Amino acid sequence: MTAPATTFPNGIHHLAFATRSSKATYEFYHEKLGMPLVRTENHRHKKGYFRHYFFDMGRDQHIAFFELQNIGEREDYRVDISTGLGMPVWINHIAFDIGDEAHYDAMKQRLIDKKVTLLGETDHGWCKSLYMVDPNMIMVEFTYTHDMPKFLDQTPEEAYRLLFEVPADQIEEDTRKDTRQVKKVGSV
Repeated sequence: MTAPATTFPNGIHHLAFATRSSKATYEFYHEKLGMPLVRTENHRHKKGYFRHYFFDMGRDQHIAFFELQNIGEREDYRVDISTGLGMPVWINHIAFDIGDEAHYDAMKQRLIDKKVTLLGETDHGWCKSLYMVDPNMIMVEFTYTHDMPKFLDQTPEEAYRLLFEVPADQIEEDTRKDTRQVKKVGSV
């Protein structure tokens, strides 16, 4: 067997996060979002244990959670990956590709029907996004790209220049991440 020419990733196998409540996490991801629970592993570790379980998020990709009990974690550990570190909730988040406008609208209606609190939605000019927070205080986004040419309108050199060569005082106001851009959907 010969080695592949490149080692470019083939998408995401799984993302893993901690939870303090497997029940609340299951209810959110399976019952409210509709993701099938596809695998659970229970592991004894000295005097404690942990559960590691996976939800199918499509395209053979999964989101997983760990429930920990007496395996060396601090008693006051936090699972809110942004706010627990002193950042706005939207910094560390999961963005699920919902495909297109019809699927986006169907997911939005499902969330309303399942009484998920929606933080808001916004059109970024190239994609449209709907936001909520899971029981672990992780921001969850459902999005679809409606203008791929606009998303990919920069060359790698231009993206590099914007990332490393534009001084902070020259960043234009409309290009900054601003939570006020989010159109409130309200509690449902």
